[in-house]
Amino acid sequence: MSTATTGQVTLEDHVSAATEVAFLLDIFAATVDNIMGGATASVGRIAGREMARKLPVHLTNPTLDEVVELLNGRMKAGYQFRLEGEGTERTLLFDHCIMREVCAKRGLDMGAALCRLFHAYLDGILNELICRPVKSEVVSCGNQCRLNLKTQ
Repeated sequence: MSTATTGQVTLEDHVSAATEVAFLLDIFAATVDNIMGGATASVGRIAGREMARKLPVHLTNPTLDEVVELLNGRMKAGYQFRLEGEGTERTLLFDHCIMREVCAKRGLDMGAALCRLFHAYLDGILNELICRPVKSEVVSCGNQCRLNLKTQ
């Protein structure tokens, strides 16, 4: 990194860091998927619930809509998502997702291990914040990713 000599972060530094982070995310998700197999979703959900407990928010009996709006605001640097529909089976739409860029940079298929692990992680966060089980299923990936989101 050039910050040691110039004291300022350059565009090249950002590109190098993004490449390194993409590599680490790819390796992490692939390793968890290889070791855990079908239990990968459980690993993601447990990590998500832990993260939610550490969020500096206090919500009294929040709805899924409130929690998704809160998380969308907190995660806006890398994600833009929203809910559609009503009831216990909803659609979660990702208009922007930094994981798409990671997948493109690493030549990964969208919807594969990295995406599944991230969505299980997000399920865990939602689960903890609304105090009800949440499960997502990827329906389609592309410029906009669509997930079925089920709650109890």
